[in-house]
Amino acid sequence: MDNMVLEYPFKFKKIKATFLERINRFVIKARIKNEEIFAYLPNSGRLWELLLPGKELLLLKNKKTSISPYTVLACKHGSHYVLLHTHLTNKIIKKLVAEGKLGFWKDYKILKEEVKLNSSRFDFLLGNKYTSEKMVLEVKTCTLFGKEIAMFPDAETKRGTRHILELAELQKEGLRGGILFVVMNPEINYFLPAYHIDYQFSKALLEKREDIEVKAVAIKWEKTFTFVEEIKKLQIPFRILEKIEDKGIYLLVFELKNREKIKIGSLGEKIFDNGFYVYVGSAMKNLTKRINRHFRKNKKTRWHIDYLVPKGHSLKAIPIRTSNKLECEIAKALSLISDDIISGFGASDCRCGSHLFYFSENPFNKRDFQKLIIEYRINKINID
Repeated sequence: MDNMVLEYPFKFKKIKATFLERINRFVIKARIKNEEIFAYLPNSGRLWELLLPGKELLLLKNKKTSISPYTVLACKHGSHYVLLHTHLTNKIIKKLVAEGKLGFWKDYKILKEEVKLNSSRFDFLLGNKYTSEKMVLEVKTCTLFGKEIAMFPDAETKRGTRHILELAELQKEGLRGGILFVVMNPEINYFLPAYHIDYQFSKALLEKREDIEVKAVAIKWEKTFTFVEEIKKLQIPFRILEKIEDKGIYLLVFELKNREKIKIGSLGEKIFDNGFYVYVGSAMKNLTKRINRHFRKNKKTRWHIDYLVPKGHSLKAIPIRTSNKLECEIAKALSLISDDIISGFGASDCRCGSHLFYFSENPFNKRDFQKLIIEYRINKINID
């Protein structure tokens, strides 16, 4: 972590770099001109669709005593930058509240930061300038979005769910609870909790929406990424969440380290090259239970995929909660961006050529694969 005291507006020097790869949750490799460097990433989110090889970054130069020589500030997305340094979001909101630029809370001032209540720590304690009313506020940085809709979180957050439940309980103590989602994309018009990714968080927000203030804004930076020049309040169409059930489509992504000959049930023996595989399946009830089953060891083999998954490494699941039967449509979309298909795999009950697709390189690093996930998770949501 850097030792610099960073304040908003961001008047400090920013260094352009090119993203190469993510080493772990908090370290990335990038290139500055012709030099490869490592940088601290103050963001534990997945950031799959943002941190793609070749993406432009904005970095900060750290003090010589820091472990990493640089810290990631933001990445370029389309024509604008997305703030990735989540520690700085609170500094922005603190300034905007002080300047009265958040219209729905223009009558409030910040009384305290880092407020400890019960078993959690919250970002701010706000006080109404004209009454004795106080509000405990939690701020969440949102970097997951499609064309018009943004979602939070981009990875499961038990801490986030606990925050919602504890904020709702504050009314018993005469306090209001509030949660503000700050979307780092000015083109967004709507916000929803990411029910595909964290079903429990989404249910908690839906159930407690009358007990806490839930707000979302999209911010636009001026071209030098120094200050916010526009703030837009977003609509939160909770009616969509009321229809969501734990059912839909899922992708399983895993790697085979070596070329393998594997007997796949009725398909017989198949040769699988080393590389990456994406399987598309469906569960029109109990989606979570179905996905968890794929991660269990020593389970009874029932489907083609049950014979293959035990040979794989780094298994990841991508749920898409929907009432629409999109399994074959998604399989067709995957066939257009994959390097090969495994004929007949997982497609015994449909007319698809396959439901298993081969990628010679990690699909998470492919722009087309990330676009497919965003398309079916976010862009296909019907707001009307």
